[in-house]
Amino acid sequence: MNVLAIISAATIQDGRETGVLAPLAGEPLLGRLLDRLAHAEKLVGIVVTTTDEAEDAPIRDFCAARGTQCQTGARDDLIGRQIASMQAAGAKGGISLDARNPLIDPALVTQVADLLQMTDGMLDWIGNTLAPAYPRGMEIDGFTAAALTEAEKRCGEPEQRRRSPAFLRENGRIYRPLSLKAPPEVARPDVRLDVESLADLPRIEAIFASFEGRTDFTLAEILAASDRLAAQ
Repeated sequence: MNVLAIISAATIQDGRETGVLAPLAGEPLLGRLLDRLAHAEKLVGIVVTTTDEAEDAPIRDFCAARGTQCQTGARDDLIGRQIASMQAAGAKGGISLDARNPLIDPALVTQVADLLQMTDGMLDWIGNTLAPAYPRGMEIDGFTAAALTEAEKRCGEPEQRRRSPAFLRENGRIYRPLSLKAPPEVARPDVRLDVESLADLPRIEAIFASFEGRTDFTLAEILAASDRLAAQ
């Protein structure tokens, strides 16, 4: 099963600026996430999905300049954009990622992609968001194209279409989920590694800066750096 990483990006979300193109360690935040994902294995490709609205034109322009595939569509139709992304890539599986999580561990992405390939349709959803134990900013949803396409027919409410893979993990009587548990050494749900607002950027930038240009650092290394910075 070929698996596509799908990054959801928007300039404005929940009524506030997300900062997905804000400078982060010398590159736009979205670029830093793409740099991280370049170290993930088992992927057929990476696509950014955003809206077709004028305010998200900078995201579309950034992807074009970088040579990154970009799938557009209606703001409140994430599930439609994700399905279109997989169809365009000929992918049988997808991994949903949030552009506001630039520190996502490539090894975690590889793990989910590998499990999707190994189970080859026997599971519909694989992720770590059913019972959160990883630090915030490590959220990942993996799914088969077949399951998401079937779910799309059931998602009639705008909120369901906006949340997309959540429908799979929240309906275990219909779909076959696998919830990943965090290893003890990285089970730190108390730690925030996401960019919820622009105020979070200096903290995330300090973590990136501590690796002096490396982009392949692990989650364990991130947590050690975060603890050191917090102790200063």
